Amino acid sequence: MNQAVAGRLALIIVMILTAGAALAEPAAVTLPADPPAVRKVELLEQWRIGGEDDEDILLGVIFDAKIGPTGDVYLIDRQLSQVLVISPEGELVTTLGRQGEGPGELNNPHGLVLLADDKVGVIQGFPGKVTVLNPDDTPGGEIHIGGNPEDGGFNFVRVLVRCGDHLVGQRGRATFDMETAKSVSVGTLSIMDLEGRDQAVIAEHTQENDMQRRVFDEKAQFSEMDTWAAGGADCVLYTAPVRDEYVINVRGMDGVLTRVMTRPFETRQRDEDDKAAMTDGMVIVMNGVRQEVENKALDTDPAIMGMHVADDGRLFVRTCYDQEDNLPEGTAGRFDVYSLQGEFLEQLSVIVPGFIGEQDRLIFMDGNHFAVIRSFDQAQQSMFAGFDDGEEEEEDLGDAEPLEVVFYKIP
Repeated sequence: MNQAVAGRLALIIVMILTAGAALAEPAAVTLPADPPAVRKVELLEQWRIGGEDDEDILLGVIFDAKIGPTGDVYLIDRQLSQVLVISPEGELVTTLGRQGEGPGELNNPHGLVLLADDKVGVIQGFPGKVTVLNPDDTPGGEIHIGGNPEDGGFNFVRVLVRCGDHLVGQRGRATFDMETAKSVSVGTLSIMDLEGRDQAVIAEHTQENDMQRRVFDEKAQFSEMDTWAAGGADCVLYTAPVRDEYVINVRGMDGVLTRVMTRPFETRQRDEDDKAAMTDGMVIVMNGVRQEVENKALDTDPAIMGMHVADDGRLFVRTCYDQEDNLPEGTAGRFDVYSLQGEFLEQLSVIVPGFIGEQDRLIFMDGNHFAVIRSFDQAQQSMFAGFDDGEEEEEDLGDAEPLEVVFYKIP
């Protein structure tokens, strides 16, 4: 081969490699600081269950809700360990599951994932497992997330979402050393197949806890897996990789980073009361002795506090200014809304008359529907009241309002 041919061949190889590298680079999208449109909508009530006037349906504490392809709504009751299936008209269709440790039985469930053939996966966080229930309430087996118990330690599952032929989930494994009284947990955000086997690991975070010196270290605890969402017909995964900046990473189900969205943004400054509140309610008792939790809260809120993906692919983002305490009265939620292509569409506020941020909880459903859990905080406090160590006077919950679920749609 003469030098001219060799030179041309080398140039072609370089061009191919350069083109490949360029294709591999994620697209950079700079979003405007101000939303192009601001919209407020008052949600329209579709139905409600529970509350003082409902004598037909007993509710404990509803922790999660999902809407199925035919409009049925699935509610997970953590206290009563069952799934309620509600028709589009607000009628109870059936209940699935029951308290117990056997096949098809549930123990302290907290989440749902809707599977093929109307099967429902019920998430138990700790020790972690997903119990599958058939639509006729017979056991449908289990999905093993994060390995088997014989691998050592114990596994936990926090959130699980189905995207087509994949599951996206936040889970982990923890070990405990009795001699040093220290635990090590390794959390992972992964794209999996429908059997729970990892296909792509997106983020991993290791944290050590000293049971004899409890520390809330917000900087050390932060990870890309803290705030994420997945869904839509195109099965897209969004994560917030930077705590103090408005940055969103976009991936397909192969795990490849395809787009990075950034927006000029100034995070909210906290005062001393805000930082002190970060450890309120953290009660640690070791050998009968209450331990103080060392508070290393940061001076600012995270820029992005939550994300949701609508069925049509739109991304809904909540910032630190969209938390309940910072919203106007009656505003149940406020979102930055983006198209599937990454275009900033609007800032959307959803109005629910009588919504109380300190008590009620808004659940995003599919981009057109929302559920409001009325008196959620009081119901949760009542459920956990029996775990108090008795050293402090219990809050009087005798006049607590009964929990109620109200289903809404955007007009």
